Amino acid sequence: MVIGGILAGGLGTRMANDGLPKQFLKVAGKPVIVHTLERFLGNEYIDFVVIAMNESWIGFCQDMLREYGLDRDTVRIVSGGDSRFESLLCLARECLNIAAEKGYDGEIAMINHDCARPFVSDRILNDNITMVNEYDMVTTSIPTIDTVLLSKDGKVSDCVPERSTVFLDQGPQTVKVRHFMRLVESLSETEKAKYMEAGRLYIDKGFRVGIVEGERENFKLTTKFDLTLAEMMFNSND
Repeated sequence: MVIGGILAGGLGTRMANDGLPKQFLKVAGKPVIVHTLERFLGNEYIDFVVIAMNESWIGFCQDMLREYGLDRDTVRIVSGGDSRFESLLCLARECLNIAAEKGYDGEIAMINHDCARPFVSDRILNDNITMVNEYDMVTTSIPTIDTVLLSKDGKVSDCVPERSTVFLDQGPQTVKVRHFMRLVESLSETEKAKYMEAGRLYIDKGFRVGIVEGERENFKLTTKFDLTLAEMMFNSND
């Protein structure tokens, strides 16, 4: 079973959007969350999609999905946690609920993805689904095209790593849900609090994290400039 998990809990404060979270802002005539959800629903291997978001926006999102014809039996919205990692756990728990409802007791591949990356391609999704069978988990990254500096204080460069060894993580990441939950259950509350995403957890615990090749187009909408760029890209594909 393959389930897509969309993290949509951010409030988008860097957008200065008068209180409307960025996942609901319209780009090329549709809210960002609709663009991202359509990518997942259009993939032939994804059986369900679960969206984690701030509880106060769930009703608003449900109305929006109805407006765009996306209120389907294969789409669920759950309340996210107080952090990104807690929201990831909320997604994983709902994946287990879905599997129980369907009488499925096998492993579940969960592709978790930032809602604010609406250009994720079918190829990236498919490679995540395929490669998670070869590794303990996989993440989607691109090699850096710029020189990277490491600095402890943000003022003095301490190290310039070899550029060929540096990758920029994008997402999605894909985990095997039952294995992920067993791993999380072995953590103390202090350990859980230090993680923002799954990749570092798996590396810290000695597991293999495979790299799916990302794409420059799979960028995250963070600023108003990003919205303008996304508008241009969607319009150029019409």
